[in-house]
Amino acid sequence: MDRLKRKETDFFDEEFLFRDEDGTLSWREIYGAIYQYDEDGEPVVLVGGTLMIDKRKALEQDLREAKEKAEEANRLKSAFIANMSHEIRTPLNSIVGFSSVLTMTDDMEEKKEYNQLIQHNNALLLKVVDDVLELSKLEAGDFELYPAWFCLSDLIVESAAECRMKAGGKLDVRVDKPEQDYMVELDAQYVKRILSNFLSNALKNTQSGHIDIAYSMADGGVKISVKDTGCGIPQDKLPLVFDRFEKVDSFAQGVGLGLPICKSIAESMGGTIGVASEVGVGTTFWVTLPCATAPTPQLQSEVLVDNLYS
Repeated sequence: MDRLKRKETDFFDEEFLFRDEDGTLSWREIYGAIYQYDEDGEPVVLVGGTLMIDKRKALEQDLREAKEKAEEANRLKSAFIANMSHEIRTPLNSIVGFSSVLTMTDDMEEKKEYNQLIQHNNALLLKVVDDVLELSKLEAGDFELYPAWFCLSDLIVESAAECRMKAGGKLDVRVDKPEQDYMVELDAQYVKRILSNFLSNALKNTQSGHIDIAYSMADGGVKISVKDTGCGIPQDKLPLVFDRFEKVDSFAQGVGLGLPICKSIAESMGGTIGVASEVGVGTTFWVTLPCATAPTPQLQSEVLVDNLYS
């Protein structure tokens, strides 16, 4: 109004948030223009109005969010193509190359070495394809859980043994479990998938020291953690570790899908996942899953009794 009186403009159109007496906020648009001037050229009549534009603002917000989602999808698509082209080509080149060389040598030791390299790259290639299919299934909502009772200690010990084989004696893989073994009612396949990804990540980033696998009873469920003495993760990178195609070390092998898959599985099971790390000291990944639990001997006794009466 002051600008109109000072003749700096002859119309106005502004949007603003209006606070009602009860504190409620709503969007308004106020507009107006000088309709009549007096003999001295001073404005005397103003014509205008006010619009309630809450619906328009909500629509604008929806369009803005849709645009951001489309841009994010495009970025992820580009990242996916860039990562996959590299991660598939690298082991595939090794498989093709060593397969060709294998036919050119008669030395049994060399053949054995080439076969091991081919098998290693076969496993890498299969892991890439498996991760992509798993993530696609999770995002499509094709995720079904089949919870059943199993001994969590057995699963932990089995995963530790597999990790020791992959470490080749370079790392000490330790298990920290309660004195009393526990049975849990979960989907063992997906629990094993989360733990395997945690261990794979620890192996890639730990050159010496040890890896500790632990589990404990949490409120209404169980908490599983994997702690390593690796290079650690910078604090500014911690919020990104569960994002797709994000890798702390760009030169490290892997597509960057393992941890996002863990996060999707944990959330689908009603759990939470997290990480704590210090550069040069190590990293700890953990997951908490809600489930029914029971001490192993107690549950086995109940099963025996049920079988007897049935």
